Amino acid sequence: MNAAALGTALDAPVGTLTAGETAGVARDVPTTMKAVELLAPRTPVLSTVAVPGVPEDGLLLKTRCVSICSTDISYFEGHLYPEAYPVILGHEYLGEVVQIGDRFDNSTDISVGDRIVYWGQTDFGGFAEYRSVRPIFSGQTKSDVFWADRYFHDDRMASAVKVPDDLDDLHASLIEPTTGALRSLLTNPPAPGDRVLVLGAGPIGVIAGSVIRRLFAPAQVISVDLNKHRNAFAESQFSQRSYVPEEFDESVPVNTLDYVFDTLPTVHVDDDEKDPRRIAMRKLAPRGKYVLYGASQEMQKFDTWLMLAKGINITAAPFDVHSFPMHRSANVIASAMHMLRSGIVDAAALQTQVCKFGDYDQLIEILRTYRTTQHLKTVVDFR
Repeated sequence: MNAAALGTALDAPVGTLTAGETAGVARDVPTTMKAVELLAPRTPVLSTVAVPGVPEDGLLLKTRCVSICSTDISYFEGHLYPEAYPVILGHEYLGEVVQIGDRFDNSTDISVGDRIVYWGQTDFGGFAEYRSVRPIFSGQTKSDVFWADRYFHDDRMASAVKVPDDLDDLHASLIEPTTGALRSLLTNPPAPGDRVLVLGAGPIGVIAGSVIRRLFAPAQVISVDLNKHRNAFAESQFSQRSYVPEEFDESVPVNTLDYVFDTLPTVHVDDDEKDPRRIAMRKLAPRGKYVLYGASQEMQKFDTWLMLAKGINITAAPFDVHSFPMHRSANVIASAMHMLRSGIVDAAALQTQVCKFGDYDQLIEILRTYRTTQHLKTVVDFR
């Protein structure tokens, strides 16, 4: 090592890769890649774009699998919208390390060829052959905070975990949604003995319900969804009884639930009396807890009279990293991976469809029909 390089090494934090070092041999990377971009709501296109560079303190990943999230669908349908188009959809991501930044903190022993899942940083960038990430692993405390365009402080870094060999590629992409559900449950847990309603029996509802049923000692867990196929699946996984909204309204007495976990997307109903959120609030006992998880940038209706009359506690796990720092989410993502490895969340049952990234027509059809499908998790396979 020459004198200049020695000075660089002495100045670098312990565990940092200095210039010229790599953990494993960096892979050759092309200059361009294929990506699915959204030009406007319901206007996708298969594009050729530049491969991102490796961040100085981060990693360049080659995409292996990305599972489709209801957030992707909300962007696709226009219920959520980015600051500017085009955007590359996808964030429930598993990638393989192909390059490591010169000043990457390698105290976690990351090597080329390792598989990485992240939570945070962005809702976008997954449906592409490569992506970069600036990871924070469990036990690390770092941040790069900025004011986001959606009224919260975000972090340019992302919580991340290295995936062990015993977790299949197709299942590993489910670490990200399990992290989201677990952040919410840890922030706003049900009490032991609570009577719990999971509102929405899509993948997040199944993940949250499975964790509640197995770890939080509820007296009862029930669920509501419009999709009867999803209701049947919920009963096979966690729900002691699944209802369609009308049946739920007729069958469950008012003031008999203690806790609602709301995973619903944007809700539009012609009759406000049939709004599933209003019905759920009627069933909550006074001072019951209502946890909001599903996201929409369209205005949604909440019954303020029921909130006041019952003293309902409406709450959520904040995205704002001043309130819930990304380095704390790094501990949650490590626990989320354990949920999958231990079978608390049944990834093999949740993952019901695989779409090859090269089958663009099938991928777009899946996005268009997501709300009515019998499938739970669809994984886009880049391998």
